[in-house]
Amino acid sequence: MAKELISYQAGDIPLLYSMVKKLGIGASVNDTLKVHGNWVGILPGEILEMWICYILSHCDHRLSGVEEWAKEHLDFLRALSGCSELSARDFADDKLGLLLDYFSDDEIWRPAETAINRNMLRVYRLDTEGSLSTFRLDAAPMQGYGKVLQGGLLQHGYHKHHADLPQFKLKLCTLDNEINNFAYPICHLTVNGKIADDELYIPIIKKSKEVLSGIADYSNGNLYVGDSKFGALSSRLFVHENKDYYLMPLSKIQLSEEKRVSLIDSYNDKKHNQKVFRKEKGKDVLIAEGFDIEELIKAEKDGQQYEWKERRVFVCSQSYAKSQQSALERKLSATEKSISELTVRRQGKAVIKTKDAYKQAINEILEASNVTNLLKVEIEETIIKTEKRAYGNRPKRIETSSDFQISIQRNETEIENRKKYMGWQVYATNAPKKLLSFEKCVWKYRHQSNIESRFDDIRNKMAALLPVFLQKDNRIMGLVNILLLALKICSVLEYKAAESLQNQKKKLYGVYEGNPKRGTDRPSAKRILTAFKGISFSVIFENNRFQFV
Repeated sequence: MAKELISYQAGDIPLLYSMVKKLGIGASVNDTLKVHGNWVGILPGEILEMWICYILSHCDHRLSGVEEWAKEHLDFLRALSGCSELSARDFADDKLGLLLDYFSDDEIWRPAETAINRNMLRVYRLDTEGSLSTFRLDAAPMQGYGKVLQGGLLQHGYHKHHADLPQFKLKLCTLDNEINNFAYPICHLTVNGKIADDELYIPIIKKSKEVLSGIADYSNGNLYVGDSKFGALSSRLFVHENKDYYLMPLSKIQLSEEKRVSLIDSYNDKKHNQKVFRKEKGKDVLIAEGFDIEELIKAEKDGQQYEWKERRVFVCSQSYAKSQQSALERKLSATEKSISELTVRRQGKAVIKTKDAYKQAINEILEASNVTNLLKVEIEETIIKTEKRAYGNRPKRIETSSDFQISIQRNETEIENRKKYMGWQVYATNAPKKLLSFEKCVWKYRHQSNIESRFDDIRNKMAALLPVFLQKDNRIMGLVNILLLALKICSVLEYKAAESLQNQKKKLYGVYEGNPKRGTDRPSAKRILTAFKGISFSVIFENNRFQFV
């Protein structure tokens, strides 16, 4: 039989597929998911492995395009996977929808996710050995176009930009790595959009314990980092009970403004005995300074009393202070301008005619800007008398009117006093200094953007979820499970690339659009995969078999 040479556009698929296979994703799913006896075609694990490759390569979660993609690359996918019985119908949207039904079942998904995490953490040491394992917690709303049903997943909730769209909420727990400060998604919760963020901290920590059960390194002694909503006493008590550590900024409800100011003033004379520096062009640049104190925390749960020592870490960030001070200056200038323009007459603008009306308008501007005690405003009224000659039946008369001048003076003492407390943040942690020093505390929270990058990936970059067009709640939950699994692949890919580059003391070039000379030793998954676009290979077809060239 004659040989036939065929070329294929491989792109990033072989790289992704090798990662998926190495992590045993298909095997983990097949071990936990027992399909119905009428199931036709390859097993769900094998379908999921190739489906994840499609999602990451095309940045598309829609089911409708996968079958056409499989049909176009069928011979290539068969050769890559070794599944000679693979068919494009294995990726039909009705079959993928059935998989979403399966993957939304917690009894099926949880053991599979646990097995996948164990495989990943066994193959790759995802946090630096000997350091404090750092888990980051955060939540974000996700918008969909489904119907809002009573008790359903999609609900109307608070959102800064899409308040009119129904939403569900995604709570995420990630694991840090010090090689590239990336965030590996350990687990997640998918809940309705009305649930408050602070109600989800204890459930997500519990779930992280479940999916990491049996891995001794993560049984306890972990650091959980979250925002101020994590600061509820019940959440802190839960972490303390489990012999773990927490780190979060305290809100002004948890620590009043008066107490903050009092403590900062008491340490001013000591000139903030701890400082944090960063190297910039060979020089040490101060980025933060401050102090920490100990507080005895008492709590009650189920009739039992608990108490523990908590460190209150007061940090003044230099850049944060400058930005707040600049914002105050802009606000003062804008307020002064608004007050000055009260006396300017324009067409269509109501004329203020009395001194009391001016006072009321000025007070409203000052209160809205929250600078009441920073600006001193005086109003000078000049009475103008105008003699009017007799006209018709109107006699000669004297008419009076008022002209107003406004003078504004800054209260520099109060302004400086307010600036004095800018840039300060207070963190709470139960971790001892030997594990979490003042400097480490500063850097740990500054890297909270790690988890934000994962939300960015799932919103629109790598495993793009938004917008969600699925209508059934269980299928939305199944899709989120699959996309978070895809992000695990991205995280490991970024880790391996960064580790290799840093070990070789090299940088990866040609991955920044329009700037080929710019390099990085911590490339994102998107930049890595983009570098593989356009790669093709050839195979020889002979006796119904493929041989790679």
